Amino acid sequence: MTIPTPEIDYYNDRRLRQRTLRLVVVEGIFSMIAIGFQQTFYIPFLNAMDASRLQVGIGAGVPALMTGLIQLWVPRILERDKGYKKLVLISVLGHAVSFLPFSLIALWHGYNAVWLSIAAMVVNAAMLGLGASAWSDWMSYLIPRRRRGAYFSMRSRILTLVQLVISLAAGRILDTFAGKILLIFSLIWTASFLTRLIGGWFIAAQYEPPAVRQRPAEQGAFLDFLRQLHTSAFGRFVLAFSLLNFGAYLSGPFFTIYMLNDLKLNYLEYTILVSIPSLMVVLTMSFWGRLCDRIGYVMPMRLFSTLIMGLPLVWIVTRSYWLLGCVQVLAGISWGGIQMASFNYTLDAVGSKNRLRSISYLNVITGFCIFAGCSLGGLLEPYLPQITGSRIHTIFLASVLMRIVPTLIFQTLPEDKPKHARMTALERFFFDPRLSLRGGLDRTILGRDKQPL
Repeated sequence: MTIPTPEIDYYNDRRLRQRTLRLVVVEGIFSMIAIGFQQTFYIPFLNAMDASRLQVGIGAGVPALMTGLIQLWVPRILERDKGYKKLVLISVLGHAVSFLPFSLIALWHGYNAVWLSIAAMVVNAAMLGLGASAWSDWMSYLIPRRRRGAYFSMRSRILTLVQLVISLAAGRILDTFAGKILLIFSLIWTASFLTRLIGGWFIAAQYEPPAVRQRPAEQGAFLDFLRQLHTSAFGRFVLAFSLLNFGAYLSGPFFTIYMLNDLKLNYLEYTILVSIPSLMVVLTMSFWGRLCDRIGYVMPMRLFSTLIMGLPLVWIVTRSYWLLGCVQVLAGISWGGIQMASFNYTLDAVGSKNRLRSISYLNVITGFCIFAGCSLGGLLEPYLPQITGSRIHTIFLASVLMRIVPTLIFQTLPEDKPKHARMTALERFFFDPRLSLRGGLDRTILGRDKQPL
């Protein structure tokens, strides 16, 4: 029997990696249709069934909670079978099937339909989260560090553009058949089932490098991880990212309710407004990816978290559709940038030794904070005083206040700028204003000529 030479193995491995990276994009297109429908229309679906504020809050928080909690068991599952593909396939197929109950509930719309939909979302989100951290770690074995920002920004642009087009089409259909809203929702969930199933077929064809199965066993219990949050840079990042999501999701579900019920937007106007951030992701993600590959991920996260902090204030002071559209532009730039930067920061900050557990634990903590924020907002909204005649405006203001602490924590993270990286004056102004101010002070007030920054 002929033993393959290392050169043949190397070139075959490279060919399979390149083929898989193309398949990851194609799979993502089909999967994003389903996930995009879930993200865009789940709350309007509950609202169409006359869900209460508390039901909206719980329903909005359940996906993040279950997506995180299920990942506590993922490292244990992979201790028996170190391969990622099998687990990810089970996750995708289970997620696809879990859309079918929504289709049936929409057609039935009987007693306790809202609570049944929330129960169905528990299963849906758990199946989605089952393979999330494994997929992230799998990708880290396929894509070298120097290319991650560029690759994931390219993939995100394509997927977001597809999500944008499909969501706008669905919103238009909902308006066209306004008398059959629940029937259209049933068709949307059925389409989610089919497209997610197709995405699973492309995952089955992807390459799992031998290094995935040969990775060392990971150590570290969840409670130990919690105890050490304040002792490391990654722990502070987890706190900042989780608390930022807590503050954001305190008001997050109620933007949909506010747009549909208070601003009286139709489904197409609503879909356009909520799709603007996705469009900005398409337009800016490539730039952020290249920038983060060059200057690191921490400085962009500092800027984006600061911008995110004040976004809800504009919703309090204006009802102008066009001004709110401008706010959504800024929201898309900020949230898209921080999601991309935080994902890649996580892959780098923890290294390969305990990457899977770290990603899983980050998702657990973030998911709990999102659920707590949504549920707390839904619980408190009926009892809060009104600002400018609206209790939802009070929720928006509370959300801003809750974002201050995580924004400050982001500023304490140590920089991860690559060695010999150089920043332009404009980049220093936006991403490291302290450096710009210090350099300017030294040169103008103190009369010192320092080395070029």
